[in-house]
Amino acid sequence: MPAEVADARYCCTGCAAVAELLQTEGLDRYYELSRGARAPSSPPPERGHVWLEAMVQAALAQSPTRPCVRLDVQGLQCAACVWLMEELYRRHGGTAGLEVNPALGTATLHFDPGFPVDAWVRHVERFGYQFGPSHGRKAARTDALAMRLGICAALTVNVMLFSLSFYLGLSAADGDVFPLFVWLGLGLSTATALVGGWPFFSAALKGLRTGVLHLDLPIALGIALVWGVSVAQTVSGRGHLAYLDTLNVFITLMLLGRWLQARLVERNRRMLLDDDGADGLWVRRLEGTGLRSVCAPRIGTGDQLLIAPGDVVPVDGLNRSPRARVSTEWISGEIASTFVGHLAPVRAGSVNAGTEAFVLEATQDFARSPLVSLLRQPVPGAGKGAHATFWDALARRWVATVLGVSSVGFLLWLPFGLGRAVDVAAGLLVVTCPCAIGLAIPLAFELTQQRLRLGGFFARREDLLDRLLRVRTLLFDKTGTLTLGQLELSNPDAVWLLEPKVRDVAFNLVARSNHPVSRCLFDALERSGACFDATFGATEHPGAGLEWKQSDGPTWRLGRPGWALATHSRGDSRATVLSRDGQAVASFEVRELLRRGATEELAALSRQGLTAWLISGDRQERVSALADRLGLPPIHALGGLSPERKAEVVAQIDQRDTLYLGDGVNDALAFGAAYCAGTPAVDRPVLPARSDFFLLGEGLGGLRVAFEGARKLRATVQQLLGIALAYNVVAVSVGLAGGLTPLRAAVAMPLSTLSLLAFTLWRLGAQRRERMPRLALAGARP
Repeated sequence: MPAEVADARYCCTGCAAVAELLQTEGLDRYYELSRGARAPSSPPPERGHVWLEAMVQAALAQSPTRPCVRLDVQGLQCAACVWLMEELYRRHGGTAGLEVNPALGTATLHFDPGFPVDAWVRHVERFGYQFGPSHGRKAARTDALAMRLGICAALTVNVMLFSLSFYLGLSAADGDVFPLFVWLGLGLSTATALVGGWPFFSAALKGLRTGVLHLDLPIALGIALVWGVSVAQTVSGRGHLAYLDTLNVFITLMLLGRWLQARLVERNRRMLLDDDGADGLWVRRLEGTGLRSVCAPRIGTGDQLLIAPGDVVPVDGLNRSPRARVSTEWISGEIASTFVGHLAPVRAGSVNAGTEAFVLEATQDFARSPLVSLLRQPVPGAGKGAHATFWDALARRWVATVLGVSSVGFLLWLPFGLGRAVDVAAGLLVVTCPCAIGLAIPLAFELTQQRLRLGGFFARREDLLDRLLRVRTLLFDKTGTLTLGQLELSNPDAVWLLEPKVRDVAFNLVARSNHPVSRCLFDALERSGACFDATFGATEHPGAGLEWKQSDGPTWRLGRPGWALATHSRGDSRATVLSRDGQAVASFEVRELLRRGATEELAALSRQGLTAWLISGDRQERVSALADRLGLPPIHALGGLSPERKAEVVAQIDQRDTLYLGDGVNDALAFGAAYCAGTPAVDRPVLPARSDFFLLGEGLGGLRVAFEGARKLRATVQQLLGIALAYNVVAVSVGLAGGLTPLRAAVAMPLSTLSLLAFTLWRLGAQRRERMPRLALAGARP
């Protein structure tokens, strides 16, 4: 990468890579349109597009002259993203039309029969976006709430116009205009109560059926009581619109708060493609005398696949090796493994639990594989979880208090007449508005979430920010989490210096392993032209390496020097050694790339009172070396752990105060044992959909921003509740004393709501102007 783009203006190599692409291809106008908005993350690895070929063919068959495909897009942010895609569309010769919707994360591509759809998609993906097939999502919950909100807002404006005439002196003495305005106002208010009140009535009824005092119960009772009193007064001719203008404003504002609350969660979940992750699942397919990595959707019936230890079986098939050991834990949930013999069936979703690779003959195409439905399984317990959160307890107490105060007011004023008692009770239900919980706090969450998104932190659970306040211990996987998961050979010449037969031996050893070092060597040896041998019988020794005992020949080992070499020649413990009968044949040195600023971010988290642990399946010496680089104490660096042992360690450390960050399927058990868990691996199957949060970008700054945001949010919420409590104490006192007239209630409730909103914006809105860590481009123009 040129030196002029790899500088401090960019938060990571992904930023610089995207900036270089924009410069090289003459797309600098992106910076003018983005206005500092976050661009997509670093260019993703090459992905398969089998699904796209099928969509294009189907579109051509349906409309040969003007085909059209609708795609989901990950990473859309603003007008600059739209311009970039349209510009690339034009450069590829597109003239039929392209419609990009950043709000929905979709792109509708119209194209002529000769337009290179696949080339355009791959070109756009070089800038960090990712495409997937449109899954035709149903209308989100926020869409229904937004429709109700719009209707109620329109009705409220009209009711307030009628009310204004009464406050300015319109009376029964003015003839037919007075009753007309009264009945029109009542009709519009009834529509508002039905349309806008239904979400609250529904939630309150569901809560009562399950024996729970829902926060919406006093809201629903207040709506019903105020509407009922107003109807009674209107029918009897004793009043005009009474509390109805207040009721309309109240319902509209409550709907606004509910819409904000639902929107922030849906917005985060839409940031990831709604696909099954199959394009991120790669397998090794035997092709003649060679071995080729292909994405799972390309698997067809009859394909011969090499399943390395730890690999997931992608399709139903037959075991072509003498025997294999597989685990069906993902399918059945039972932690157990069994041996399968030659030509025995192996189910999709099984995992190679043995120490040797085996050959599988596919008996079905991937499109018919049960693994597809496994990948699409929903997150168990998504949302708040089974435990009662702080907000649940607060809502229950608030509801009980409001109902109690209203009952006291009704009983106190009952001796003065039923009508007066109902007026007082209704006034108390309305004026003790839970605006802090129903509107200001959702707005505070939305502002905080926006700040977190700018920092690359995306929450997927509604209660995650509350849970972060309990976290005291951070548990990190090593490869792919604190490091970028990218290994490279420090001495690539060592591969080319090998004799062809020795190179083939090394290639067949690493081809049967899923270890990061093996994958690194596999890529280098594959480029060197090494040949694959399906009869090769390598055994993987966890934590040590790979071994092949050649019949009537030498024993080959590839792995740790202390295991691969004879005792009299240990060599460099940091290298990976290829040996023949205990004698070194070659030595390979690999290196990992730390995430940008990892040391500084861990130090900042430590200053916030958080303790960090490094938990890995890699060798203890490598884990200790990385811990030393990061400034972690040696006792907090644990290596050589199996997935099961990782989960045990997490469970031992966890006191409902741990956060686990991992990136692989081998972290799934630890995810379940931690209080909350997340992943930076948004391009992998399985983990992102099962995480409480995910990180974008190459740094860890999102974690620090999340903890800081959670603490500032809690302080703001406490202040909001304090202000609301003080307001409600004054309002209740005035109401119980009988001093709460319809006009005063109409003024007090909106005024208190607007005051709380203004305070929230003052406390948290300023965060939007702070300089945030950028995931790409960093707002700097090259």
